[in-house]
Order: sequence, then structure tokens, then C-alpha cells
Amino acid sequence: MKREIALAAGICTLFLLPSCLTVNAKKTVAAPYIPPKVEGVAAGEKESLSKVYFSTSNFVRVDGNFDEWAGLEGVHTHEQVYGGLFDPKNADGFFVARSDGENLYIYADVTDDDATVNAYEIPQAWRGDGIEFFFGTDTSKHNSFKESDVRVRIVSRSKTDKNAVSIGINDIEVQSDDIQAAFVYGEKGYQVEAKFPLSLLSNKAFKNNQNLRVDYQVNDADGGKERTGLLHWNSPNDNTYADPASWGNAKVISLPE
Repeated sequence: MKREIALAAGICTLFLLPSCLTVNAKKTVAAPYIPPKVEGVAAGEKESLSKVYFSTSNFVRVDGNFDEWAGLEGVHTHEQVYGGLFDPKNADGFFVARSDGENLYIYADVTDDDATVNAYEIPQAWRGDGIEFFFGTDTSKHNSFKESDVRVRIVSRSKTDKNAVSIGINDIEVQSDDIQAAFVYGEKGYQVEAKFPLSLLSNKAFKNNQNLRVDYQVNDADGGKERTGLLHWNSPNDNTYADPASWGNAKVISLPE
């Protein structure tokens, strides 16, 4: 009997050691594992409301001169969806929206330490550098696109020609004399301004104090290759392209004098 017990103990030692010994259990980390944010890397508090400045007399000229946007409050794309910890020196975005009632104007000031032109066709252009915004007038909760919901992608095709810009609406490249855009590179990234008739965005003219739904996105492709970083204003997940419920609240307000 003793011989049998000793033999069993030997087998346990050789082959079943992990299950035979009592160890201090390590805490299970649910997949996918997301590394904790390093203390000191502060993205700042997310703005709760995106403003769309409204004026029927003060218009934006889309010419690559961004004076019309100076001093206006916007929102920042500090939600690092993927690509590591938020690093404002690597990629960051500041967005402002305006309207004259018939058109929507978008401005973006993007920090990008390796800004390059985008060589992808519009349906795949999310893989390179560029911006996107998501816009809708239906404020009811819905998880799929309605006719009034749109996603717009703006990418540059040249570092020297500010008007060499490709624009996609719901993944379809759109060319229209009514759409204007300027993409200007700087030492630390690029600035963009664009004009879109609301009719082309499947939306009717809106008015002051109207509630909207929006989100903003920066695609960052270091090395000019595949996208290495994705940032949003509102949604912490990569779902804005399909789920309008993930967008944030916006409101049309009067443009300050």
C-alpha cells in the first residue's frame, strides 16, 4: 500500500505538478486586454456638447485661410480608440462646425508628427491619414443609418496643392461644384476646411437652437502605410461608421459677433 502511495506521488510530481500544488491564483484579465493608461498622459476632459455656429450673414470662404475659425470653441478627438495611449504629439484633432442654414462648414486642426498624403481610394481611405465626421438631424436613438445620417471622409492627395482633396460621403467619392475643400500642411500636421450643401448630406436646411448628432474622427497612418491610430471625439469604440447611437450631442447656436 505504501509502495502504491509513493508511486502515485511520484507520478503527480513528474506530470501533474501544476494541479497537485496549491499556488496563489493570479487575477484573470478579461480579453481583449487593454493596458492601463500611464499616469501623466492626460487626454483632457471630453466636451459634452459640440456646437454648430449659425449665421446667415457671416460666411466662410473655403480658401485655405482659416481666419474665420479663430476664437471659436470646438471639440477634441481625445478618445484613443486604438493605437496605444493618447499622445497629443503623435496625433490629435480639434474640430469646429458652422452653418449658414443651407450649408455645413467643417474645420479641423490636426496634429500629426508624420502627416502624409493618402493614396487609397475613398472606400479604403480610412487606412491612411485624413479626417472623418458623422452628422445627422434625427436625434432619436437608432443603431443603424437613417436617410438623414451621413459619414464624410476628407483626405489629401498632395502636399503642395491645397485643393487636391478627395471627399467621400457614405464611402462613395463625390465630386460636385457645390462642395469645396482646402487641405493645408504645416510643420506639426495639417488644417482642413470644407463646405457641404445640406441637400447633399440628405438633410434639409436647419435653424438656430436645433439639436443634432455628430462625431469626429482622425485617422493616423504613421509611415504613410496602414492606419496605426484611430481617434474620436465621442465614441470610445470603432463603431461610428455603423452605429449613429455612438455619436455625441450637438446644438446649433448663434455665431458670436
